[in-house]
Amino acid sequence: MIGAVIFVIFFVLFLLVSLAGIYLPPGHAILEAFVPEIFQTDPMYGQLAEGIINGVIYGVIIWFVFSIAMMVYNRMRGPKEVVVKVERDQ
Repeated sequence: MIGAVIFVIFFVLFLLVSLAGIYLPPGHAILEAFVPEIFQTDPMYGQLAEGIINGVIYGVIIWFVFSIAMMVYNRMRGPKEVVVKVERDQ
């Protein structure tokens, strides 16, 4: 569940960074390769599409790294000890 929150936070972060006009390679390169005419329309469309692509790509990468780090951390901690206390009524 925390992985979904991580993804959403970084998706929004990279979407806003791209909307601010900061150049990030994957989104711009993908749009230039597959949909070059989007930059000939209103500039906001290109920035929005670029932001969505960057948000998804970077969000998935950071979510994946976070998931692997949490898996390694949990394995290093070892198994959790569970104590069951049973009280007998006499």
